[in-house]
Amino acid sequence: MIRFGGPVFMGTSKGAGAGESHGARADDPAALAKAHKAKGFRAAYAPRVALADTDRIREIRQAFAAEDIMIAEVGYWENLLDTEPDEREKTRQAMVDALVLAEELGARCAVNILGSYCHGNGNFSHAPENFSENAFDDAVEIARTTIDSVKPKSAFFSYEIFPFNVVDSPEQIEKLLRAVDRQQFGVHLDLVNLINCPRAYWTSGDIMRECIERFGDRIVSAHAKDVAMREPAISVILREVLVGEGNLDIAANLRELDKLPQEVPYMMEHLPDEATYDLAAKHIRKVAAEEGITI
Repeated sequence: MIRFGGPVFMGTSKGAGAGESHGARADDPAALAKAHKAKGFRAAYAPRVALADTDRIREIRQAFAAEDIMIAEVGYWENLLDTEPDEREKTRQAMVDALVLAEELGARCAVNILGSYCHGNGNFSHAPENFSENAFDDAVEIARTTIDSVKPKSAFFSYEIFPFNVVDSPEQIEKLLRAVDRQQFGVHLDLVNLINCPRAYWTSGDIMRECIERFGDRIVSAHAKDVAMREPAISVILREVLVGEGNLDIAANLRELDKLPQEVPYMMEHLPDEATYDLAAKHIRKVAAEEGITI
């Protein structure tokens, strides 16, 4: 079962890019929830709110529940593998706080990329150690420590799939699930981020089906994007594009998510403005209607 959603702009025309919050400011939670409903969304990114602002958190939770809008994810996008000890400690504590916020908001999950063995931005700086056994062990330790510190009852901790570290294939994700061995460790499924070579590019539907077979019942949120490979070219260059302008098997993505017993938020991201999101939403809804899927 799918709950479709995306950013709501509330007067601003700028979309969030990689490593930025997709949630709108929560100045008026009731108006924000109604704006999501007006877009036809049934899921939302967590509005931006401080963990200490307990009254506003309660208002957000109540307002979104009143409109039957599921809060999909609290995103925290800093480097959990930072090589500078003080910074690493800070980011890992902030990840704990993000999971606490997800639990308090009633969100499905708190999500981050694992990061990279560098100082600073782990989204864009990459290292060979990212694929080592130590990296896998660190991913396990961080997940366990975060979950055990919070002891969430409903929210999940998750790593977004990322082609530059150990969360880069269905096999690795399944292995990580077994190793972490925590009920509240879930899978954040970004199919585009599993498309990391030409073979994967031409078989995205097969990869999606493999994900469902390996860990479908553990998927807690998903991203709705598309990818195109540059042609003609003799080296591989992949880029995110407007949904419908790439090669991702959107129909297979929707069909497989719809088979799951749990409700999965399916969230658009990384587009520049509201008009472009509207175009992407129109295409996704068209494909869903052709497949007989309610989103």
